[in-house]
Amino acid sequence: MFKRVLIVAGMAGSVCTATAAGLAPQAHAQPFPPGVSCSDTTCRNDTNDTYLVEAWQHCRVISTGWKTETPFNVVVRPHETAHVAGVDCPPFVTDSNMTPRHNVMPTEPDGITYFKAVIYNPNAPKVPSGSTR
Repeated sequence: MFKRVLIVAGMAGSVCTATAAGLAPQAHAQPFPPGVSCSDTTCRNDTNDTYLVEAWQHCRVISTGWKTETPFNVVVRPHETAHVAGVDCPPFVTDSNMTPRHNVMPTEPDGITYFKAVIYNPNAPKVPSGSTR
């Protein structure tokens, strides 16, 4: 049995482990506000507000049909067109119940899906991460 392990970086910079197997939301599952749009590797903001765009980097395991997704965010300032480079694709790690070995396979970018855009306020209170530090 294979277990997919994916490193996920959140907005607050926290890192957690999650399983991923086609769980990414569909493109534009929630409508983008008027004046904000993204396609391919570009996001455009024709409004007077700064927006945080939530996106998924699709990654393909090289020489296989396996795919994973990694969430990331893009800040698009007012009246700006931003180039979106995506994020680095983490290696795909498999575990075997038969042996204590891990297989680590390289991945490569395979497109970006944009989920939603929300007004970004860097001065907004941060959501507690659960850490006591």
